[in-house]
Formats: sequence, structure tokens, C-alpha cells
Amino acid sequence: MSQFLRVWTSRIYRQNFKKLLNQDVYNCRSCSIHRYSSESENDKLIRVVDIPVKEIKEPPVIFSRGKRKPVHDENNPVATQLQLLSAGLEKRKLQLNVEKWFKDHGFTSGHSSNVEFKSGNESFGVKQRRKTTAVQKDAKKQTRKKSTKKHPAENDSVEAFQNSTTEVDEEQIKSKIDLKETYKKYLKRVEAEKGKVGSVSKKSKKQSANESEDIEGFTDRKQTHGKVSSKSKKETGKSLTLPKHYNEDLLSYMRASLMGGMMHHAHSVLMQHSVKPLHKITDPHIFNCVLLGWARKGKDVMLNEALAQMKKFKIPETYDTFAAELLCIGNKRNYKEREHEIRDILQMMEEKNLDIKCMSQKIEYLTPKDALNVIKVIQVVEPGYSHLGNESLTAQHYSVPLLEDFNNPPNKDVPNPLYRIISNSKFEENLQKQLQFEEKGSVYMDSVYYTKPVGVKKEQTKNHLLEQFHRALYGAFRFHLKKHSKGKLDPTIEKDVEQIWPFLKALKTNEYIDLMMKEIEVVAEKGYSAGYRKHQLGLSVINLIQRKYFKEFGYLELQKMVYKEYIGIVLDEKNPSRCHREIWQSLCRKYTGKTAILPDYNFPDHISYKIGNFLYSLMNTHLKMISKKHDGSTSNVPVLNFVKQDENRDGKLLTFVQLHPHIKKICLTDTVMKSEQAFYPMLVPPVPWHGMQLGGFITFNSDLIRCLDENQMELKYLKKFPKDCLNPVMDSLNILGTCGWRINTKMLDVVMELFKKNAGVSLDIPPAKHTMPKPVFPSLKVKEINESENKMDEDEKKKVKAELWKKYYKVKKDRAETHSLWSHMHRTLSLANSIRDEVIWFPHSLDFRGRSYPFMPHLNYHGDDVRRSLFQFANGKPLGEKGLDWLKIHLINLTGFAKRSSNAERLQLANELLPDIMDSADYPLEGRRWWQTSDEPFQTLAVCMEITDAVRCEDPSKFVSYFPTHQDGSCNGLQHYAALGRDQAGAESVNLSPFSHPQDVYSDVVELVEKIRRKDAEAGLEIAQKLEGLVKRKTIKQTIMTSVYGVTMYGAKLQILKQISPLPDEALPSELHSLASAYLAKCAFKALEEMFSSARTIQDWFTQIARGMAKTCKMPTQWITPMGMPIIQPYIKQDIQTKFKKDYSIEELMKLKVESRRQRNGFPPNYIHSIDASHMMLTSLEMYRAGLTFASVHDCYWTHAIDVDSMNKFCRKQFVALHNQPLLETLSADFLNDIQKYKKEHPKLKKLHQQAVDDLSELVCNVPKKGTFDLNIVLESEYFFS
Repeated sequence: MSQFLRVWTSRIYRQNFKKLLNQDVYNCRSCSIHRYSSESENDKLIRVVDIPVKEIKEPPVIFSRGKRKPVHDENNPVATQLQLLSAGLEKRKLQLNVEKWFKDHGFTSGHSSNVEFKSGNESFGVKQRRKTTAVQKDAKKQTRKKSTKKHPAENDSVEAFQNSTTEVDEEQIKSKIDLKETYKKYLKRVEAEKGKVGSVSKKSKKQSANESEDIEGFTDRKQTHGKVSSKSKKETGKSLTLPKHYNEDLLSYMRASLMGGMMHHAHSVLMQHSVKPLHKITDPHIFNCVLLGWARKGKDVMLNEALAQMKKFKIPETYDTFAAELLCIGNKRNYKEREHEIRDILQMMEEKNLDIKCMSQKIEYLTPKDALNVIKVIQVVEPGYSHLGNESLTAQHYSVPLLEDFNNPPNKDVPNPLYRIISNSKFEENLQKQLQFEEKGSVYMDSVYYTKPVGVKKEQTKNHLLEQFHRALYGAFRFHLKKHSKGKLDPTIEKDVEQIWPFLKALKTNEYIDLMMKEIEVVAEKGYSAGYRKHQLGLSVINLIQRKYFKEFGYLELQKMVYKEYIGIVLDEKNPSRCHREIWQSLCRKYTGKTAILPDYNFPDHISYKIGNFLYSLMNTHLKMISKKHDGSTSNVPVLNFVKQDENRDGKLLTFVQLHPHIKKICLTDTVMKSEQAFYPMLVPPVPWHGMQLGGFITFNSDLIRCLDENQMELKYLKKFPKDCLNPVMDSLNILGTCGWRINTKMLDVVMELFKKNAGVSLDIPPAKHTMPKPVFPSLKVKEINESENKMDEDEKKKVKAELWKKYYKVKKDRAETHSLWSHMHRTLSLANSIRDEVIWFPHSLDFRGRSYPFMPHLNYHGDDVRRSLFQFANGKPLGEKGLDWLKIHLINLTGFAKRSSNAERLQLANELLPDIMDSADYPLEGRRWWQTSDEPFQTLAVCMEITDAVRCEDPSKFVSYFPTHQDGSCNGLQHYAALGRDQAGAESVNLSPFSHPQDVYSDVVELVEKIRRKDAEAGLEIAQKLEGLVKRKTIKQTIMTSVYGVTMYGAKLQILKQISPLPDEALPSELHSLASAYLAKCAFKALEEMFSSARTIQDWFTQIARGMAKTCKMPTQWITPMGMPIIQPYIKQDIQTKFKKDYSIEELMKLKVESRRQRNGFPPNYIHSIDASHMMLTSLEMYRAGLTFASVHDCYWTHAIDVDSMNKFCRKQFVALHNQPLLETLSADFLNDIQKYKKEHPKLKKLHQQAVDDLSELVCNVPKKGTFDLNIVLESEYFFS
């Protein structure tokens, strides 16, 4: 394959260009490309000299600089041209004249042309030839100075070459002509001519060598001021990417070029990597991107050229390859006359065992617009062809044994809880708003605290400042791209720019500047990790490129059409017979033949990081402000500050980016707040999950898994497994995501009033910063102590000064933490107020353990007491006979007044408290405020309002309630441990066994702790005596709850310290708080060990296995949940400096050193979390089949009051079904498989190591013995969830 140079001719030189090339250059009508030929053998070729100057467009000029095998194809005139071009040595003169003409007119270095192809580096799209040309010019100047002749040596050499003649016989034409060798001989003759003219400097010799290498093809070296480094030759191929990621990075480059419409550039780069590849190209989609780009333009010449190279490398054709060939024919006017070509293509597909009926399902790059053209072409030979297929998408059965019951069709008469949740007109209005939000990427809202309008002067200052920033960044962006095109960019970022070049050219300059301006607004709010923000900024660029591409080629229009039809089914009166995922996939198949609309394009993390890094370098370098110093002088300081801080986990330095305080004051407007669109609740139901990165928002894809860090180990690990393994998990998330919500406006008004007046401190509403005492710098007091004449020894002085500094830092820390909480509450209330009259939805995602979380971090029903009180269901249901009773029981549950009382007793207590309940509802801030005595005051107030409205209704059973009623597990982690070990005593403590009254495990542990304390106090232990009467249920509740999740002694101490810190000194002196918290933590752990011996045994077994897998087998802990979701603990050791900069594969991540401590401590709680997540998902699937509304906060399930009984029944049923599976035995078998795999990979182990592996195998096989508890009696336990 020859090397091609593409140059767009400048309008200034059109006439001269015609005069120079008027004899042997023809213009092709079909592809508008100039080609060299000896004669016009085809009607499509027009001699350039015959074309009026005004009609000459600016197509690329193409000439060969390498060797090409003669092409023998009489039916292909283009091939004949190429054959004559490659074989005709008489064309050398013309080629060199063209080259000289280009150089003389500045085409290879000036701005009047765009040279897209390059020589000499592995990286994609590099403009190395321009660097070489600049070096050559410098060398030429030096040569002219030293030369004794007046005319340049270059001109002499050209004249000498023009005077020479070359004769070529027929035998030579038929053979393979090596133009490269011929040109080398010519260079020797040029040197001889130069010798006659005068002495030649060393630099000009090196220049000739460089020119020779440029003509030869792709050089494997780096150039530095015209010199070739021997070291760089050895480092060829290591400058940007590792061989493992070579294909992935090249594919990303081609995708970006395709999306940006840079097909000439993409083709040039592909030819470079094909002619002299540094690594083997194995991915056919690299070629498919280029093929598709040419096919859209109908450029069959260029398409055939790339296709020939693809065949040369023996890369197998795919559906996309043949689709591109068909598309190219379809973009021709005479496509109906090319029936034989179409049949040949279809015949080749058949020979490759590619079924044409499956084309629509298998293609990855064909857009909806392209697909119509391909179908049109195929129908020329097969009139009845359709890409949609005859059969509809059949129901996809779950393969997990636990889910066999869900494969049966549900009852058809089940009502749909989403029916009439939103009117058609309101849906259309909200859909347009949602699409605008997603397109803009941000949402603006009014502040609920600051209501004073911004001053005109401040607004003008802000606008002027942002305009200056915009102008500076605009100029800098264009200037840097221009410098890169000339090869004069800073070497530190040159390589990165080479690799991300199409990402920097795919958008308009203003679009990049707008993204950078938005980034400044984001950083203005608070400091972020620099690496994280660079990565996010790069992702913003990639997402915008994709969104424009999707919009241009019909993806978004088709997505909207499918989405509207999907909503029509989901919001229908009858509950759909299939899950949301299957409904969506069926509709997609109906319109496209595929199960998804938006393609799932993945770009490596280091690509997005490099894009963000380049843009951040522009902001850091070119955004300056004038700062006045104390001496009156001024200096330019950067607007962005990069500060290094300690990272808590490993103590390594991490760079944070912050905005300059002065700029921050100007940019931040108090009255208007900005939210990223991804953090704003959706105004329409989300797109259902139908892939790991397919679902959530309407116009762009999201990640199903929330990864722990930037390596995305969890997501990469899941890609090793079949795609359908996540179907049950996705179906559960879709149920949670389609649950509609409304803001409880009554509660919002109450919370906003307390927040504005800073009157909710006692209710955990943080006060504003200005209401808190400012920290007083103690330097003056310290000075007074040092200068005082009081007789105070040095030790006392040090102690006093230490107390002063300690008090200062404590006040400063408390003030900063409180302000952070206040800012979070401010944003939450402003968000809620902006959607107070809307129906909203929360798309959900998973963490690596399988637990579900809403996308939106600031405002969601997973929050604390205040945030949970702000939500109610968007669809209401009548209370029925028992609904009001469940509301009252729920109220008492929230207060914490009757933990061991039966439901009947709680109902009676609620009726007795009815006057206080109604007073709280009518006068929340002026009345007796009984609600403030509750453990969960704001949720209690919300229930009081709902009960009051229901009681005042004529018929409470017909009162339509929107309130979500909760049922919470009794220390759910211990419930799962007791079920795993069939522990009779433990099961009774956590309400797995049926009782007339609920058991309270927290109170039981408190009684045991108190018993231990009394015994120690009688033995004379002072701290035990001081704690008399102070050990309450609330004091150690958190420690008990988190004990099953791996809380350490130190963590338990901090939890208890937080509870006893508010105690007055009369009850417990502050100096004893630390000692008391450590003592109570020790007592709590001792009590738990006595009560839950089986749970402790299983927990120890988990811990020892995880330790052995990490230390002995050097691998992270892995398992599969009962729902079929594969899980891996992503706790690995990695240098913090490589974050975002290197994209690891899952194989590479598995070979990194694991953090054995985190693997060991994390496995017990993570496994239990995966089990309780499975229980929640099973319950959600059961509720959906019954047509009931369901939401959950992990082990706290929500539904309408009338449906609480049904939810309790389903909850117990699925818990029993879950734990009837051999969970521990399956886990043991999975670990044994991992150990056996390790043994196969390491057949020769040292004796001690082999013994450790055998011991680990024995440990894994010794599954803890189970007790005698009968799981089936859980079905009768009324207080299992209550």
C-alpha cells in the first residue's frame, strides 16, 4: 500500500496549480479527487486544464510516494489509474515538481493548507512531517549562508533532475517497480550535483537523510532539532500506549474521527499504521469505522483501498464491513444498476457464514439513517428483505435457580400502580424540559436562603470577567492547535495532543470553551481532586461529541420515538405482562432489529483524562488575574490553584484544584444555584436498564455499577460473564426507578422555615456559618502567658497553651464541618423547592456489592430523617380497612417509644396520643411540638399530618394516601447471620421466630452490657461505677448494628463517644469520655459474642478465607450473589500517580498487589450486604408481579399503608426462599474453584507456600456447622419486618 499525502489547495494558488498540473492530472467526477494518469480512459475523468478556475473546489490532491504492486483489473478504471501511477517511472519528474511546488507555496508548513498525513511516529494523527519541514528550512538557511553560489542547492538539484531523462521499457513496467529505491538513487545524484555546486554542511546531509526517511514511509524514530536519537530508536512504540492497548486506543481514535467527520484524516492514519505497523492490528472495527465513513460519502475508491489493506492483514470481515460496502452502493444514484455487485457482496457474506437476516442485530456502527440505505440496496436483489425480523422478542427466562418461580407469566388482571401518575399533556411538557436539561448538562434554580437580588455592579463585573476568560481561552485553544499543527507545541503535552487530536477537532471551538467555562463554575463551588475533575472534563467532551453524532445520524430521534411508545405501555391501565427491560428491548427490535438504540461506545479512561488535562493546562496557563501585594506592587497569579493535600487512606499526596478566592466571590451568585443535570431528579420515567451501560437518562448512557475508584475493576470484571447474568438485577432496579415521587410541600415549608431562621439546631438542621462563633487566634493570649510574671512553671504554661490551641482548632473544625452540612442542606432544600409541584423519578444504580442507590446524591429518599420526610408517592391509594392503623403503628415505630410492644399496643398508644398528633400537624412550630420528642422527628411530623387528614375525612377508609409506610428489619445483618447458621438463639433475638411481642436485640444487648458493668463496678472498677445509669439503648445501638458489618474496636469506640459526648460534666466528666467509650465498646463486643456465637463463627470463617485468598493466592475475594451477580472486592494497591493516566485491563488489575487488610475486613460485611440486596430485589420482583408500589432503603421497605400486609407476606416468603439455597456451600465451592485455578497457574510452588494453599483449601471445605432453627417458621413471624 502506498503512502498518500493529502493537501487541500489554497484558493490563492488555483491558477498556478492548474498551469503546473494541466497535462497529467484529472479530476474524478464521482469522488472529486485529483489523480495522476497518463491518459483519460474513463468518462468520469476530466483533465484539470479543461475545468474553469471558479469551478475547482478544494478536494485533496493525492500522489504516491511509495511502492505499489501493479493492479490487473480491466473492469476497474480506478485500479488502472493506480497501476499506471505506480509503474510509470516517467512520473517521477512530475511528482518532484509537485513536491517542490507545494514547498515553495507553503503548503507543507503554512496555514493555507491542511496536511493530514504524517511520517515518523507511532502515535495517531501526528504532524511529524511539519516538524521535519521546519528543520529542513533552518538547515537550508544555514546552507545558503555557507554556499559559495548565489542560487540555492535545492534549485540546482531540481534543474539537474529536469535535464535528465529516464527510459522505461515494457519489461520494467510489468515488474514490481520500487519507487523508494529509485528515489534514493535520485538523492545520490542530487548529492553529486550539490558537490559540484559547493561544499555541503553536515546539517544538510542530515536533512537529506531525514527527507529520505520521510519519503520512505513511517519512520520509527523521534526528531529533535533535525537529529535522530539512537535511544529513541530503541524506544519505538513505547511513547504512548502499551501493545495490549494498541488496538483499543486506535479504535477510540477512529471512532472519534468518524464522529467528527474527519475521514481523510482517519484514512491517512489508518494507512500509516497499516503500511508499517508497529503493532499488529487485530480489531476489525478499526477498519470498519473508516469504511463506514467513506461509505456515507459514496467514496468507493477510498473504501476499496481500506478494504484491500484489511484483507492484506487477514483481518476477518464482520457484518459492519459488508454493511459499509452495501451502504456505499446505496449512496450512489445508480445503485439499482449495480445488482451484480450487490449479489457478490451477499455471496461473500454467505461464504463467511454471516447470515444476512442477523445483520441488523450484529452491526455496531451502522446508524438508523445508514440502515435504511442498506435495506434499500439489499431489496434490489431480495425485495422481501426486512431488518426487523418476523418474530418478536420472546420472554427471557432467568437462569438462576432461585428465580424459577418468576419465569411463570403473572396474572393479567393486576392493576398498574403507575396508571394516571402523570397526564399526557404534562408528560409531553416534562419530556421537553428533561431533554433540554440533558442537552445543556446543567439546571439553574433559586436559593431558598438568599433572596436578595444580585447587584447590577456585581453582575456586570461577573459578566465582564467571564467574557475575558472566554476570550483568553478561545485564543489559547486555537493557538495551541495551530502550534501543534506546526510541530511547535510543548513536548510535555505534544504526545497527549497527538493521541487526542480528533477529540479536539470534532467540535467547534466555542463548544470546548463553553465546557471549560462550566468547569470553572463547578470548581468555584468547592475543591475537587485534580485528577477527578480532569477526567470528568474529558468525559464531558466525549459525551458532547457522542450526543452531536447521535443527533445528526438519527439515534436521538429514534430513541425519543421508542421512549414515548415505552411510556405508553408502562403507564397503561393494566400492569404489563413483561418486565420493563423486555418491553424496551421489544420496541427497539421492532424499529431497528436490535435490542438497543444508543450504541454502547466505550472510550478508555486515559483518553478522557488526557483531554481534560490538555484543557486544564490551557486554563491554568492562560487564566490570570492581577493581584496586589502588600508593598503595592502587582503580579499575575493563576485563577486556578492546585494544592497538594494528604489522602486519608494511604497518606499519599493528592492534588486538589480550587478557584482563587477573589474569583470565587465574583462567580458564585447566592440567589441562583446550579446543579449538574445528572444530580437533578428526572421529570419523566428513566430509560430501563438493558445493559451494563445502557439505561438511565434518555439521550446518553450511564454506568450500571458505581465503581469504587477510577480503575473500574468491578465493571471490567462483570464483562467477563454473560450479559444475561445481570437481567434479574436490572429488572429490580427498573422497578425502583419507575416509582414516581412528589415533594411533600407541607413538610418542605416547615423545614425551610426552620432553616431560614436557624432554629433547627436541636433537630439536626445545621445553622448558618455567620451564627456560629468565630475561632479566635490564640497568639495574643499565648504571648501574655509567656510574658506574665505569675509563678507558673514551664509544664503548666505548655499545658495552658496547648489547651488554647486545642480549643482554637476545635472551634475552627466544628465551624467548617457545620458549614459543609449547612451547604448540603441548602442545596437539598433548593432542589426540592424547584420541583415542589412536579412528579419526579430517580434512576438507580448499584455499588459493587449489589446494593441499590439513586443517581442523585443531594436530594433522594435514601437520606437522613429530614430528607426522607420530604417525599411521598406520586400515586395515591385509599387507606382501606387497615391502612389508617398501619399509619398509626408506623408513627409509634418512628418515635421509638414502644420497641417491645405489640402492634395492638402500639395502635392503642397512637390513639391515646391522637390530640398531640393533631396538634403537631396543625401547629408544627407554634403548638406543643410533641413531634420533636421522637427519635425521627421530621418523619414523625409527616405521619402526624397524614393521620390528621385521614381522621378528619368522612370515611377514613376512602382517604387517598400518598404516604410511604415503612417496614424495617430487626437488625437485618444479624437476621441473615442467624439464618445462615440456623442459630436458634440468635433467630429468636432478631424476630425470625414468631412471638406475641417483638424482640428488641438492641435492648437485649444493653441489658447484657449493663450486667457486665454492674459486675465490674462491684469489683471496684472506677469507670464502671461512673457509668451507672448512663448505658442507654441509643448509646450502643449503632455499634450493635454495625458489628455484623465488620466495625472494629476503634470504630465502635468513636460511635459510642459520639453518643456520650453531649453528657454534662455533672453526669460524666469530659476527661472520662474517651475511657468510657472504650470500656463500653469492649463490653458490647463481649455481649454480642455471648448472644450470637454462630454469627461470630461464620464471620471468622469469612475473615480467614479472605485473608488466605489475599495472602496465599494473591487474588481479591470473588463470589456470585444468589441473584446471579458476580462480585469482586476491588481493594488493590496502586500508585496514586497513575490514576486516570493508565487504563488497566481486568487481567492486569488481577495481577496487582491486593490490600490484604481491606480484603479481610471487608468480606464479611460485603457478603452480608450482597445477601440483603438479593432479598430486597426478590421482594421488589414479587411486588411488581402483584401490581404494588415498592421502594426500599436497603433493609427498610416502603409501600402504601393498605399494602403493608401484602409486602410483609412477600418479604417473609422471599427470605425463606433465599436462605433455603445452599449459600455457604456454594460459596465454598466457588472458593475451591479459585484455589484450583491458582494451582494450575502456579504448578511449581515452594514447600511452605504449597502447604499454605493446602491449608486454605481445607479451611474452605470446613463449612461452619448449622444449628437446629427451622427457617419455615419465619413465614409466621409477624415482627420479622415491622
